[in-house]
Amino acid sequence: MSNERELLMIPGPTMVSPRVLRVLAKPVLSHVSGEFVDGYAEALELQKKLFGTDGTPFMLSGSGTLGMEAAISNLIEKGDKVLCVENGFFGEKWEEIVEPHGGIVDRLRFDWGDALDLKVLEEKLSSDDYKAFTVEHVDTSTGIANPIDKVGELAKGTDALYIVDSVCGIGGMPVKMDEWNIDYCLTGSQKAVGAPPGISMFCLNERAWDVVEKRKTPIDDYYANLPRWKPIMDNPRGYFATPAVGMVLGMLEALRIIDEEGLEARWRRHEVYSEAYRAGLEALGVDWFPAKGSEAHTLTVPVIPEGVSDSDMRGLMRIKYGVIIAGGLGKLGGKTVRVGHMGSCTNNDLVATMSAMEMSLMELGHEMEEGAGVGAAEKVLTALKSEA
Repeated sequence: MSNERELLMIPGPTMVSPRVLRVLAKPVLSHVSGEFVDGYAEALELQKKLFGTDGTPFMLSGSGTLGMEAAISNLIEKGDKVLCVENGFFGEKWEEIVEPHGGIVDRLRFDWGDALDLKVLEEKLSSDDYKAFTVEHVDTSTGIANPIDKVGELAKGTDALYIVDSVCGIGGMPVKMDEWNIDYCLTGSQKAVGAPPGISMFCLNERAWDVVEKRKTPIDDYYANLPRWKPIMDNPRGYFATPAVGMVLGMLEALRIIDEEGLEARWRRHEVYSEAYRAGLEALGVDWFPAKGSEAHTLTVPVIPEGVSDSDMRGLMRIKYGVIIAGGLGKLGGKTVRVGHMGSCTNNDLVATMSAMEMSLMELGHEMEEGAGVGAAEKVLTALKSEA
């Protein structure tokens, strides 16, 4: 029996506001209609505000991976050296994109779950002539958040382009692209931004765009060729390829919701959700994977308690309690689970998820005090309420 009231609490795609769903249910518009063209232009302006930049925004049909590929295919030429900073599954994806485009990959690897070491990164950046370096803001496999603001300070002292993947950060954690010297930043629609999958968003600052314009060799990509798209971003009445009309308007509504909430308030809400979920886990005697003090605010990655099966717990949570969480990724498969609490997530969603996890653990024989997790989470959540 299908359950239409299941609560989707994976780290993306996330639950979407009914306001966005209502926009997506409207009849399809022409891509040259005034309503769509004006909506696309407004969405691009709100995107710049979300990224904290005066740079050039791009909003294209595709996943976050398109934003990664566009970065490499437009900024990197054959023989350019790229430093890929890796401390999780998604950080390791960059090297798979750089090599087919002729870039030379150098890897700076940290243990999964550890934040990058700024001193080691600084030394590495000064040791070679890198065209660019890539950093994950949040690696969704481990729940780690890298200090992209502090990395931005290091970026000041290098000619290398600073590229940030904030697919699981933007909309839920601070990103100040211009202030933090980020040259290229990308995200996807389906996580903390609060829209369905299908839209790739990224921005380039003036320095990055200058690199694109002064390339010596042609861009080896047709769809992800940004000079072909830029006239449309400047004036959405133009045409290069058909935009995802409904999705762009759904994105506009999601961006309006973010703007109404206010970025500072939204960042604070996500921080409190993160603290609340960890407080609940602690009360249940359950640890979490990422290094303490470097946890992302958009998801939590609990470590499966000894004697409990990951699939049994997730199965109970879904079938009996109607809450869906994600399993561990890569080498963390079977050892961790991943709980997303971002975007349009509410206090009720968070408490229901903690409750479902608590009851499932109880049934599977994990020893704890009944209600301890929910109670601990509620204590943190009420602090947010009093600030409202």
